[in-house]
Amino acid sequence: MTSFRSRTRSRTRARTLARSLVMDVSPLRESRPFRDVFLARTVSVFAIGMLTVAIPVQLYEMTGSIAYVGAASATTAVSLLAGFLLGGDWADRYDRGRLILASRGVAAVGFGLLAVNAFVSHPAVWPLFVLGVLDGLTSGISITALTAAVPALVGPDKLVAAGALNALTVRLGSVAAPALGGAVIAAFGVRWNYAIAAAATLAILLPLLRLPGLRPAETSPGNPAVAMFAGVRFVLGEPTVGGLMLVGLLGMLASGVLVAIPAFVDQQLHAGPAVTGLLYSAPAAGAVLSSLTSGWATRANRAGRGVLLATVAAFGLLAVLGTVHEPYLVVVLLVVFGLVTSIDEILRFALIQTYTPDSMLGRVSSLWSAQETSGAAAGALITGFVAAHLPIGRAIVVYGLVGTGLAALFTAVLASLRGAELNRAAHPGRQKIDEEVDQQVGQQLDQQQPDQQQPDQQRLERQVQPG
Repeated sequence: MTSFRSRTRSRTRARTLARSLVMDVSPLRESRPFRDVFLARTVSVFAIGMLTVAIPVQLYEMTGSIAYVGAASATTAVSLLAGFLLGGDWADRYDRGRLILASRGVAAVGFGLLAVNAFVSHPAVWPLFVLGVLDGLTSGISITALTAAVPALVGPDKLVAAGALNALTVRLGSVAAPALGGAVIAAFGVRWNYAIAAAATLAILLPLLRLPGLRPAETSPGNPAVAMFAGVRFVLGEPTVGGLMLVGLLGMLASGVLVAIPAFVDQQLHAGPAVTGLLYSAPAAGAVLSSLTSGWATRANRAGRGVLLATVAAFGLLAVLGTVHEPYLVVVLLVVFGLVTSIDEILRFALIQTYTPDSMLGRVSSLWSAQETSGAAAGALITGFVAAHLPIGRAIVVYGLVGTGLAALFTAVLASLRGAELNRAAHPGRQKIDEEVDQQVGQQLDQQQPDQQQPDQQRLERQVQPG
């Protein structure tokens, strides 16, 4: 009897543990607006991923020039960064739901024009550049508006779950979308790649029409430059959000080391392209695993400490990676690296949404997206510089050790971030932060738009109700 009870308790504990690890999908189940936005984001990620293959392939087929391909990729990246910044201002100025709808609608038109250009007998080169820029701008705007809208769609207690779902979409899309795009091109040609992206993007506009009003609680100042400066000043003045941005930038530098994989495979592992492809996919596999087992993160008591420890661990893994000569061990380390960096991303997303007032969410989200994009690029440049002066394995070790030291230093000095929690009720300073920011915004509106202010009652009626 005792043995039976012991086995029963063990099985019960195992089931409880398994349930606690499984991804929390309740935001999809409980909020129809979030489901609509999640569907739109998923389709957008796959459409954009298909275009990242289609445009370079078509350009190279038409010109035979790698320089053209590089120039198109660079202009799209710059336009994406511009879209983040422009979207940050607009998301704090206009209805975020309508902004998502409009940006995806324009993107669908752009995809359609790419398809038209590809279907003609003599396609032109310039539309690939112009429409690539349009795609970058619309993507940046919609991503920023969607990020700013999440707290109103799911509520503060579901931010970690929403972040994990979004991270899963991005990771799966980064792996599957280019592969899907390549398969479509191989089977039907590049023109049908554009056509499928356009049709899918048009289809998601219907559910987006059902979104509730998602206007910010306070509109940003009239001058976009003044508005963005206010967002930067808030980030620099709020210790938790500022710390998250600083640690997030450092974390993205860690991802830049992936640029060294081809040289690492050749010089240290002495392997071929098959291993290179496996190593590139390993971090994404770890990130997907992290999202699927993120149930525990919804109950994380010290999320800020988790972000700091994950950053330390990520760079520590890189330092170990540089010493390894066995491909299978490198794969394991990169899977764990992807898992750790995904945990960092999920917790940072939830904390930024928790500690940022609604009136600043658009601009702070745009700065967060911009620093992630630029951080990965900067990490790749730094890795390339170090690798040019040291053997590849030693370069990765040095990069990892320096990053570990910086992450440890941030852990020691960023006391506010160390104590950051996801439960709003646990933060007695939260209300003070909101009041101070609302007061600053009100003063700026008094100075710049004295005739456009609205009574308090009208402002309260515009508050977003979760779906």
